[in-house]
Amino acid sequence: MQRRRVNIFVAFAVLLVFGCGCFADTFTHQRSSEVLHGYVAGESEQGKTTVHTQEKGEIELNLAQWKIVCDRHGRNNRIIVLRLDTEIALEIETAALESAIVDAVAEGPLFILLEIDTPGGRADLAGRICNAIAEARYCEVVAFIKGGKYGGAISAGAAVAFACDKIYMAGNTIIGAATMMTITKAGPQDLKKALGQDLGEKISSAWQAYLASLAQQRGRPGLLARAMVDKDIEVIEVSDGGRQAFIEPVNRRPQQKITHTWSKKGSLLTLTAAEAVKCGIADKVINSRDELLSDLRADGAEVVVNDCVQKAREEIERARLRVDRIGKSLDLKIKQLEQRPPRLKAAKILRKARSNYKALIVLSKRYPDLNIDTHFLEEQLNSVEAIYGRAKTVR
Repeated sequence: MQRRRVNIFVAFAVLLVFGCGCFADTFTHQRSSEVLHGYVAGESEQGKTTVHTQEKGEIELNLAQWKIVCDRHGRNNRIIVLRLDTEIALEIETAALESAIVDAVAEGPLFILLEIDTPGGRADLAGRICNAIAEARYCEVVAFIKGGKYGGAISAGAAVAFACDKIYMAGNTIIGAATMMTITKAGPQDLKKALGQDLGEKISSAWQAYLASLAQQRGRPGLLARAMVDKDIEVIEVSDGGRQAFIEPVNRRPQQKITHTWSKKGSLLTLTAAEAVKCGIADKVINSRDELLSDLRADGAEVVVNDCVQKAREEIERARLRVDRIGKSLDLKIKQLEQRPPRLKAAKILRKARSNYKALIVLSKRYPDLNIDTHFLEEQLNSVEAIYGRAKTVR
């Protein structure tokens, strides 16, 4: 009835291209010098963008004609908090987070605060979250790696953090260890072993480039991001005429003085909060949400916590329980039919089994995370329908 798919965390193939990192608040028309205060609420059609303004209400603007300055004028004195506090493994949670980011942007908060505590997970889903953050380019998204069950932003969680405009970390957290693994029946396995040297290398290289791109778009060292993926990458920090740079040892020039070794060959780079700040991966070490709000001059802002991810998790758990109940009901009906009941009773049992299969098919289509083989269920339903049809016609 239910065939579990092997979940491979490798469905990733596209590099994210960011737009400009401005958070629209004051709009000045480049020709007329008209000034408006407000915030971008979302994209609209024909090259125009929906903007909420204090002066004219909701209007549509061609942003190419306006100079945009981030000064919070016209924004709502509100912070919207989203929480990523589990493995990045479910479509339903990812979709909920994507929608929540879009909705949060439309509310015009001072910024969106994404609180992260995750061991990582599927690269394709992490990429979708990163894309949603990139699409919020007119509203600042701040990551707070706050610690908890998983202790930081690990693996694909590091990618999500890199996509954010700022990264704050609690003192006891880490970021990194972002290598890609394939999940098989035997457990986690290195890509190159599971998929072959060539294919595994290509996918790993794409993931490295993706993380480096995310980091560099926000002014973070891309080479350190690569070292989080590939244990063969060594990274040293050098000083050259007073300028600091992160390079591989093979690229060091004689005049460059080594000031720190960040990554040695043979181990994936994982940084503590203090280390992440020191090398420019993170912005600051803080101990609480209140401290973060104070640092960003948002002490008096209304804090709205959106628990969409947690509610989505509860929804999928309810769906799993329902699948289990239906499965047990079907098992009982099969046992009843094996006892060769009278024709009328058999027809009644088959009719109920048909309803069970239809309910499972609906659930399988609504919740891909259940990993139910819809085609298999449809075949079983067709068989039951045929048997039920014959049972009704026998006299």
